[in-house]
Amino acid sequence: QAMTADIAHELRTPLTVQRAHLEAIQDGIYPTSPESLQPVLEQNLLLTRLVEDLRTLALADAGQLDLQLTPTDLPALVARITERFQPQAAARQISLLSDLPETCPELLLDPMRLEQVLGNLLSNALRHTPPGGEIRIQATCRQGQVVISVHDSGPGIPPEGLPHVFERFYRLDKARQRSEGGTGLGLAIARHLTEAMSGSISAQNHPQGGALFTLTFPIPAGSPR
Repeated sequence: QAMTADIAHELRTPLTVQRAHLEAIQDGIYPTSPESLQPVLEQNLLLTRLVEDLRTLALADAGQLDLQLTPTDLPALVARITERFQPQAAARQISLLSDLPETCPELLLDPMRLEQVLGNLLSNALRHTPPGGEIRIQATCRQGQVVISVHDSGPGIPPEGLPHVFERFYRLDKARQRSEGGTGLGLAIARHLTEAMSGSISAQNHPQGGALFTLTFPIPAGSPR
């Protein structure tokens, strides 16, 4: 019941915004122009992301996630993902840094799904890091496992929020995340995808400040370096 209520609430806001703008255009209050249609398009894109996120979670709940597990060069993949987020970080005046090993045993992962997980973590970090701050993504290979961490210099996670950060529709900053197009499902999806690839994910506050998200994946026996 709570899930149904959350979904209805999340759908209502973008639908209301779209209807208001379309009625204003229809009544001649707004001209029919790219500028007046832009808010409608933005809310439509938000609805599309929400529906796709809900579909991903439904597949995860049913155990039907489509995974294409292949031997993956993790440092190279993380480097590509980090590079893809550099323009967004630069636009927000945030330093996006990486600390990756030169070599690491190959992991049996779905590269696109791992990119989705790290994309959600980096998007979340960008939302909560102020201008002039930094985000550091680090990978280490040790004791039969690979650990990937994303640490931002934002305000961190309120103690009362730590047990809930991976819950669906849970928001630390409800107004800001919705205004920036978040669906409130990114971290829930990150958890499901990570666990589907035999990994684990955790969240905590870093001793030096900011939030720290950690992914851990086992290194398969006999994996080539």
